[in-house]
Formats: sequence, structure tokens, C-alpha cells
Amino acid sequence: MFSPTPFGVMLKETRESAKLSQFDLAAELGKTAQYISNIEKGKNNSPPDDNAIFKLINILGLKNDDAEKFRFLAYADRGMLPPEMFRYVFDSPSLVGLLNYAVSNSVPLDYWDSLLKNIRKVDNHG
Repeated sequence: MFSPTPFGVMLKETRESAKLSQFDLAAELGKTAQYISNIEKGKNNSPPDDNAIFKLINILGLKNDDAEKFRFLAYADRGMLPPEMFRYVFDSPSLVGLLNYAVSNSVPLDYWDSLLKNIRKVDNHG
């Protein structure tokens, strides 16, 4: 049994909001409707490549935060970070150490939300 990934869910929701069929969207990508269906259902082992991700963002009319979320979820579907994030993490031993600590100690996700809010407050005021 398959279950949709967050990327598959977002693809389906944005495709439907754009009033596009799976067939129409697939044709724009040079893929089959079955390919789109499989992504939306969580059956696809091969999410879109970088070029297709950017084409989808344009076809679906995604902007700003929605486009970035879509892109991030597509990479996550492949078990990856976007290249610029991967390079930043990989080149920062302190950040890797922080992530290892967080995983090893089950740091709750709401802690990171709070930390990010505080960082943004400092950034906006100083």
C-alpha cells in the first residue's frame, strides 16, 4: 500500500487549483499522466529532476514561499536537500555537529521553531 508524500500532496493540490488535469501537466513536462499520478499517490521512486521541478513551479504558477516549499518537498522526496543547503551544511562542521546532537537527543521540533523566531527577531532589530 502506498501513501502520498508531502510533495505528492502539494503537487496534486496545486495542480487541481491550477485547473490542470494530470494529462495536461504531464504533457507540459514530456511525461505521462501515469507518472504524475504515481507521484501524487506516493508510488513513484523517481521524483522530478531539477529541470522538471522548475518547470512545474512555473506551470503551476507558484511564487515565493510556495515555490520554495514545493522545491524543498521535491528534494525531500528524493531523500535530499537542495544543493545550496547541502553545501552549506556539508561545509559547516559546527552545523553538522548541532544536527547530530539534535537527532541523538531528540530535540523537539518546537524548540527549533522558537529558536528561528528568536533569530528573526534579532535579525529584524539589529
